Amino acid sequence: MEYIEIFDKISLGTVVAMILASMFLGGLIMKGLNRYHKYKNTLEEKDEKISAHDEKIKKFDADILEIKGKVDTVIASLDTIREDADQREARRLRREILKFGDNVRAGKTYSRDAFQDIIESNEEYERIINRRDINNGFTEQEMIFIVKKYQELYGG
Repeated sequence: MEYIEIFDKISLGTVVAMILASMFLGGLIMKGLNRYHKYKNTLEEKDEKISAHDEKIKKFDADILEIKGKVDTVIASLDTIREDADQREARRLRREILKFGDNVRAGKTYSRDAFQDIIESNEEYERIINRRDINNGFTEQEMIFIVKKYQELYGG
């Protein structure tokens, strides 16, 4: 009975107003929860995208390091090939200079252009041996002789 007396003083309009107020507050709470849920999902999606992006960056970095290693290997191989080519060219030029000097000593007369070509060949030989720190293969004395013979034949 006590409970009935409490409800006796509450009118039907008050009950309806309280129900409507409760529904309104419930709606506001649900709307807030939906916004929070949507915001949370958006943040989670962004976090997933950032994580995926970070993984791609890590893979990209690893790929770059691998490529760098391969490029370094190729560069080292090219340097070795260039050094070998320079040494072969230095030997060829040395033989050409020595052979030219031997032929001049044997009495063969070369043209002015042939002398200039051998002098230029010697300059190239000197550049190669200086660049590669190769010992001179006895062309210095031969070139002194060749230049002296050139001056005798063609005057300076």
